[in-house]
Amino acid sequence: MKRMAETLIILFLANVFCAAQVTIRGQVNDEDGLPLPGANIMLKGTYDGATTDTTGVFSFKTVESGRQTLMVSFIGYKTWEQEINLDDTLPPLNIVLEEQPGEIRAVVITAGAFDSGDLSRPVVLKPMDIATTPSAVGDIYGALTTLPGAQIVGNEGGLFVRGGEGYETKTFIDGMQVANPYMSKLPDLPTRSRFSPILFTGTTFSTGGYSAEYGQALSSAVNLRTTGLADQSQGSVSVMSVGVSGSYTHRWDKASLSGTVQYINMKPYYSIVRQNIDYIRYPEQIGGTVLFRQKYRKNGLLKVFGSFDRGTSTSSYSISGDGASPSLIAQNSSNYYLNAVYNDKLSQKWNVMTGLAMGLNGTNLGIDENKLTEKARSVDQRVTLTGCLSDKLKLRMGEEISSYSYNWSYYAHDSLQTYSAGFRFPDYALFAEPEININDRFVARAGVRGEYTSLTDEWQLVPRLSVAYHTGDYSQVSLAYGMFRQRPEDSYLLFSHDLQSEKATHLILNYQYELNDRIFRAEVYRKWYNNLVKYQSEFNPDPASYNNSGNGYAQGIELFWRDSRTIPDLDYWISYSYIHSERNYKDYQLARVPSFISTHTITSVAKYFWSRANTYIGLTYMHASPKRYYNPAQPYSEGDATKAYNDLSLNITWITPMLGSYCAFLLNISNLPGFEQVYGYHYSPNPDAGGNYTLYPIIPQSKRLIVIGGYFIF
Repeated sequence: MKRMAETLIILFLANVFCAAQVTIRGQVNDEDGLPLPGANIMLKGTYDGATTDTTGVFSFKTVESGRQTLMVSFIGYKTWEQEINLDDTLPPLNIVLEEQPGEIRAVVITAGAFDSGDLSRPVVLKPMDIATTPSAVGDIYGALTTLPGAQIVGNEGGLFVRGGEGYETKTFIDGMQVANPYMSKLPDLPTRSRFSPILFTGTTFSTGGYSAEYGQALSSAVNLRTTGLADQSQGSVSVMSVGVSGSYTHRWDKASLSGTVQYINMKPYYSIVRQNIDYIRYPEQIGGTVLFRQKYRKNGLLKVFGSFDRGTSTSSYSISGDGASPSLIAQNSSNYYLNAVYNDKLSQKWNVMTGLAMGLNGTNLGIDENKLTEKARSVDQRVTLTGCLSDKLKLRMGEEISSYSYNWSYYAHDSLQTYSAGFRFPDYALFAEPEININDRFVARAGVRGEYTSLTDEWQLVPRLSVAYHTGDYSQVSLAYGMFRQRPEDSYLLFSHDLQSEKATHLILNYQYELNDRIFRAEVYRKWYNNLVKYQSEFNPDPASYNNSGNGYAQGIELFWRDSRTIPDLDYWISYSYIHSERNYKDYQLARVPSFISTHTITSVAKYFWSRANTYIGLTYMHASPKRYYNPAQPYSEGDATKAYNDLSLNITWITPMLGSYCAFLLNISNLPGFEQVYGYHYSPNPDAGGNYTLYPIIPQSKRLIVIGGYFIF
C-alpha cells in the first residue's frame, strides 16, 4: 500500500523548496582570461550547483544559508574552493582556475552502479528525484524503478533487479545493513520503504558487480547516505486529509538534533476513493525519526539515526481468489531501527568508519481465528579503513560481525495447536579491496570478501574485480566481474539448517558518456545462478524436502539517457531494459521464465520548473511487456501472458510565500488515464470436472492514487 506517500513527499519537498533562495552567479576563466565552458560549480556537501555556459558564465539558486564552501572543477585544471557567506549579499564572482599539466578527467568505475553522491562528476539520480518523480510517490525504491535494470512488480515488496527477486536486493544506511527496510504488507499488495528520502543526501544503486564491502546480497545493493549537520534551527507542520506530521530541528555550533512524529489514518481517503479491498479497520500508522549529529575534533562526525513505526489494519480478503467466503485478515506490525556511525581521519592517509546498527521487527497477522506471529532481531557491527597509500594506490578494508534471529509461530484454531520454530546465528566477514590507477586512463579494483555463517557451518571466499578505461575526455568503458552469496530466506531456514548459500556470478560491460549535464549509459550483462533453493511444497516441515539444486540465468542490455541542459528548466531521462531469464527453483518442474519478469521495460521521466509560477511539473510514463503466468493443469507449458503494464503519472508542486516563509502544495496522480493493470493470476485450488482451474486476476488496490497535501515551515 502507498499509505505513507503523502507525508513522505511533503516532508521532502519542504526541505527542498520551503526556504528563502539565494542566487550565486559569476564567471570562470583560465589564467589567460579565456572562458571555460562546461566547468562544474557546486556548494560542497550539497547538490546545489550549475555548469558554465559557452562564455564561462554560471548562475544557480540555493536554499542553503550561512558559511558554505563553493567548489569549481574542470578537466585539466586544479579544483578551486573558497568559503562564502550566503547570509551576505553576494556580488558576481570572478573565478580563475590554474592549469594542472597532465591531469585529465578522473576515471570512475561505473559498471552496474548509479551513484548520486559522487560530486566529482555529474549525478545520475539526485535525491530530489525520489520525491518529485510522479510514479514513485515519494518512495525511494519507486524512484529506483525508473532506472534500467529494475523490474516493475506491482504486487510484491522489494526491488526486483536483473532477474533477481525482491529479497535479493539489500539496503544499507551509511554502510550498515538494514535487515528489514520495507513496510509490512498484505497479500498481493506492494510495500514501500520505511524511510523518508528527506533523511538522505545520496543514493548508490548497484545493479550488479558491487564492492566487496557489501555481502549477503545476491543481485543488488542500495546504499543510502544520511545527511550531515542541519543548516539551521526550524520547525514544520503538515496537515493532510489522511493525517498530520510535525518536525523540529535544533542546531548548535557543532551539533544538531532533529525529531519527526507523524500519524496517518487512511479512512478519510479510502472512504472517498474506492478501493478493491474491503477494509473493516482502515490502515492506521504512527511513526517517527530522530537524527543526532555531533562534530568531534577537526574531522570527526558522529551520526545517530533512529526510527520507529507501528501500524494496524483489518480487511476482508480472499487470498486464493477461489470465490469462497473471504478471510478476515488483521495485521499489527511494529519496527524499530537504530544506527550509529562515526567517521574520522586517522592521519593524512587513513580514514576510519565504525558503526553499529540494531533492528527489531514484529508482525502479528490474524487470518480468521488463526494467528501468525513473526519476530526478527538484527545487530550489525562494522569497521572500515580507507587509505591512500600513494597517488596510484588506494586500499579499503574492514571487518563486519552481524547477529540475526528469527522466530515464527502459528496458532491453528481448528486443532488448538501452536506450531513454532526459530533460529539464531552470527555472521563474520573480512574484506579487502585495493584500487590501482595504472595510468591516467586506466584504473582497476580487485576485491575479496570472506564470510563464515555459523548456522549452516559455511565458509565463503568471493572475489570481485572491476576495471575502467577512458576512451576519451568524456567517455569510458568499464568491466565488472564478481561472485556473490546470500543465505536462504527465513521461511526456508526455519525447516532446514542444512541449506547452503544461494550463489550468483555477475559479468557486466558498461559504456558511459558524460558532458554538460548530459549522460548516456549502455550496459550488457550476464548472470549465472546456482545453489538456489528448491522444495516440493512451501512451508513443508520436512527438512528433506528442501535442497540447493536450483539454478538459472539472466542476461540483457540496458540503455539510459539523461539531459538537464538542452532545454532550460527541463530535466528528463529515458531508460530501457531488455532481459531474458529462466530459473529452475522453488517448486518449478522445469526451468522457466519467472512470473515477475517483463522482457522489455521502458520508463520516461520529465520534470519542468515553471519559474514564473514557482511551480514544479513532472510526468512519468512506464511500460512493461506482458509477464508469464502458469496454469497448474499444464505445469510444463510455456505459460500464458498478462496484458502489458502502462502507467502515466503527474506531479504538480506549487511554492508560495505565506506568513513570512515558504510553503509547498502538492498534487500527485498515479495512473492518470486509468489503465487497467493485471499483475498476474490466482487459480482456484481445485479443478472443475474438466480438469480446468478458474483464473482470478491480481489487480491493484485502486485504479489511481491521488495525493493532495500542504506543508508549512516556521
